[in-house]
Amino acid sequence: MTTLTIPAGEHGQIRLFAVNRPVEVIASMLQSNDKAAAISDLLGFTVPSGSAELFAVSDLTGVGLPRYLTDGYAVTEAQINADRARLDALEGYVLLLFSSAFDGAETTLDIGPDLTLIGTYGEEQPAMAAPPLTADAAQPYTGVPNLTPTTPPRGRAGGAVMVLALIVALGLILWWLL
Repeated sequence: MTTLTIPAGEHGQIRLFAVNRPVEVIASMLQSNDKAAAISDLLGFTVPSGSAELFAVSDLTGVGLPRYLTDGYAVTEAQINADRARLDALEGYVLLLFSSAFDGAETTLDIGPDLTLIGTYGEEQPAMAAPPLTADAAQPYTGVPNLTPTTPPRGRAGGAVMVLALIVALGLILWWLL
């Protein structure tokens, strides 16, 4: 049994596992249950929807697992090149487990014999370099507070609105009665 410790606050990490059960067993499990049940059975705990992916490597024919990770999940080529031979050699089913499965909590996983950890890959994060906002409008609490509410119109304009509302109400009542 392999023990993995997921640190608190982790995000953007993908753990790739090879599934050690026979292809036929996994295929029949997926036909009789939904994927979430199969993933829970393999991991030994339930993960939130969308935080794990289970699929046959043969489904990636023409693309390949390395390219699927780089194009689909923004894993860097440097990370893939370090494990390329292992990734290309995988057959059967694989399980991708995302950091979102742990909801930011520190977690200890006991991985049984059904799964073999192939690698942990970080999704490439875009550089977030933005100049600081220096305009007066960007500063907090820069507006002048208006503590006096506006007064509604009175006189002819206010009376005209009331008369118009009364005419519309009478028209609706007459229309409903006829």
